[in-house]
Amino acid sequence: MECSSISSGIISQLCDILQNREFLPQLVSALEESKRRQNNGRLFLQVKASLCTVPSAVSPDGSLILGCVDLSDGQLVPLAQLNSIPTPDPEDQSRDGGVIPLTPQSSIDEACTRSPKRRKTVSGLRLAPFKSMVSHDGVDSEIHAQDAPGNSVSDSQTHSIRQVHSDTGFPQRKKPGRDNAAPVMEPTSTDKLISGIWRQVFSPVQLSRLPSVIEPSINIRTGVSGDVFRAVNTLCLKYYNQSQSSRALEMIVQAYWIECYEARIAVIRLQNPNFSITEARMIALKEACAVLNWKDKDLRNRIAIWRGYKDIKDAGGWASLIFASAGVYRFCKYRTGFGEGFSTRLRHIRCSLEVAADTLHPEWRDLLQVIDQGEARRYHGHPHEWVTVTGAPAVPLASTYAHLDLPHGFQYRFIDECAIDAAAFTDDPRHMPSLDPETCPVCKQRQSDEIEKNQCACFPSLFGGIRGPVPMQLFHTTSGKNNGVVARTTIERGTAIGEFIGLVTSGICGVDVMQGGSHKTRTYQIYQGQMGNFTRFINHSCRPNSQFQRFYWRGAERIVVVSRGVVAGQEITVDYSNHYWNQLDKKCLCGEGCCRFGGR
Repeated sequence: MECSSISSGIISQLCDILQNREFLPQLVSALEESKRRQNNGRLFLQVKASLCTVPSAVSPDGSLILGCVDLSDGQLVPLAQLNSIPTPDPEDQSRDGGVIPLTPQSSIDEACTRSPKRRKTVSGLRLAPFKSMVSHDGVDSEIHAQDAPGNSVSDSQTHSIRQVHSDTGFPQRKKPGRDNAAPVMEPTSTDKLISGIWRQVFSPVQLSRLPSVIEPSINIRTGVSGDVFRAVNTLCLKYYNQSQSSRALEMIVQAYWIECYEARIAVIRLQNPNFSITEARMIALKEACAVLNWKDKDLRNRIAIWRGYKDIKDAGGWASLIFASAGVYRFCKYRTGFGEGFSTRLRHIRCSLEVAADTLHPEWRDLLQVIDQGEARRYHGHPHEWVTVTGAPAVPLASTYAHLDLPHGFQYRFIDECAIDAAAFTDDPRHMPSLDPETCPVCKQRQSDEIEKNQCACFPSLFGGIRGPVPMQLFHTTSGKNNGVVARTTIERGTAIGEFIGLVTSGICGVDVMQGGSHKTRTYQIYQGQMGNFTRFINHSCRPNSQFQRFYWRGAERIVVVSRGVVAGQEITVDYSNHYWNQLDKKCLCGEGCCRFGGR
């Protein structure tokens, strides 16, 4: 059968209906393959139909035959006429299976060598199942943490021990076709703006009210040596910070201009009671244009954008406007996300934004002096020393534990690295002598604390990369769990949230500790009673959105909290394990339908 007869017959019509133009060249290749096999008999294209719950390119068993197309003339052969067609020779049918493959082997080989289509990278890694890996002499075996023989803790240490759920089953990237996750809705323009505000607050940008001309420290026109490149990077950073400050100052003045403009219109109407609101507005516009040297139309177009700046400031405070991302201009120009819901969301996070801004960027309030509205700093200290409350001012962390009636009150010191208990260990018990400190056991790449030399990209936000404040805050829960940790931006699946940090010790019993060590001879505990980081306040859930994960950095074991997919504004939770709850006589407050310990 010629290509022209294929493309002009019923097969071409089916390809047009199903929008599958690749079928025609595949069919021609199959016919050529049939001729090479010296199969000169009549050939038919069998048309099948099948029922499925998910659209698929693979036909399941139990297909229904609709009919056949005679490839010699391109005519449709109804199902009723199929029985009258002579049956092929049984030997040929047994040799070829009665069916000629649609795609010959040459086409399959060509498709295999073709480069795959690029997909969007979301920096997500797949989480491992809920089991722990116990290492014996460098050989890993899968044993559940609760049931691991030889990995148990003495009876004096069995109280309130959290378990690390997985080790070598490290999160892998998603494979297309295997992860049938529920579809996720695209974020709205409002979600993007609020997320951009939080990212800017938790960024290392430095704001300054007084711009200046920055001179490089060395001659940057003498070639691109290491010193010259570092000087250019430093110059770029300084001007980036200055441009961010200038943009924030511009929005502050423009939002304040709207307030003065509306106040001027009110004054004109008081001085001229016979003027309408439109006449008073036109007079104010003319007064402004005389100074700005702009046309009325140009100013009115800018007023629409400036009014959006003022609306953001009125709802979320000056911090929400100053730390707004670059997309705020477009957001205010088209006003697609403005509404009562948008203002309500900004009002709810207004105080939380000020906590992050005051503790991470104490200089931001100096920018308000450009309009003579300098404000005193309200929140001092570490960002997690304050517990945010929805729609209300934040409260000190110590005040939320007043009900414990401690002798010296609640005292907690935030640290960036684990502290080793000198009374319990002479060296770091997390170090594994069997591991190469220069090679990552997961990706087999080089590990180094120097960013230029490190090649391991398993958890770059924690190890071997730039470390910055995590976009999350402590918040007061309404379910009776006291404090919790809320994510301020969406955290993709497989992303490291933070390292479990505290005092590395041993022999503690009767209190909540993390049991570490993959070998029974090298066990240790991480105690967060008096020092640690925000992971100490992550609550339990029987349906968690994060989990504890073992990771080895430069030959030492680290316990990392890894996201399973946390949505912005959602509480971060982990599963403390059955072993933890079996030692306690209290009720779980996670509120999930699958709660294991809520009915006590």
